[in-house]
Amino acid sequence: MNNSLHNKKILIVGGSSGIGLAISKHAYKAGGQLIIASRNAAGRHNDLAALIGNGIETYSFDITSENETVSVMEEIGDIDHLVITARPEISPAPFAETDIKQAKQAFETKFWGQYQLIQKAQGHIRQNGSIILTTGIAGEKIFKNASTMTIINSATDAFCRLLAVELAPIRVNVVSPGFVAPKPPEVEAYAQQFPSGKIASPEEVADAYIYLMKNPYITGTSLVIDGGAILI
Repeated sequence: MNNSLHNKKILIVGGSSGIGLAISKHAYKAGGQLIIASRNAAGRHNDLAALIGNGIETYSFDITSENETVSVMEEIGDIDHLVITARPEISPAPFAETDIKQAKQAFETKFWGQYQLIQKAQGHIRQNGSIILTTGIAGEKIFKNASTMTIINSATDAFCRLLAVELAPIRVNVVSPGFVAPKPPEVEAYAQQFPSGKIASPEEVADAYIYLMKNPYITGTSLVIDGGAILI
């Protein structure tokens, strides 16, 4: 079975910054036909093309909007791989002090947004294609002041396993990044305790997504990229 990404149509939602941008660069270099979608991707097309390469496609949509999600998927058409790295805005806070409206909005964006997107996109994903979700270290290890992301990440991990069964033969996996640069100095110092001795670069995390797209025998798996953070 050909596990090359050459000429594979790859949609990266949230691919205009951070880990998503790093995945976009890796996928483009691997020969993928790259499509980036986010709230502002189309408006940043020229900047993104300069960072990644000419020939990319960009679309702007709101992942929480059903109408916009349906419209963008109809415009994009069939794809081989769907990668979702959309991130919510949520301020760290003790559970008792967490703003419930902010927490609900975080769920709306990261969990229900991806739920809705996959419902609308799964009919566009070719056989032997894949979906890759993104969680994070707060789903693997308990941290104070991170109740919302702990619950969202844990729910996403279970969602992945369910989808791997229900959407087969489409493969569904999760990448769970640890601390990823850039981070404040205190986080950099904390990461020196990890077996890796440091936080990850976006490029190091992006490698995991490329691996999961290319390997045809991995599904229902959470790939933790944390430098050993959960071990301390």
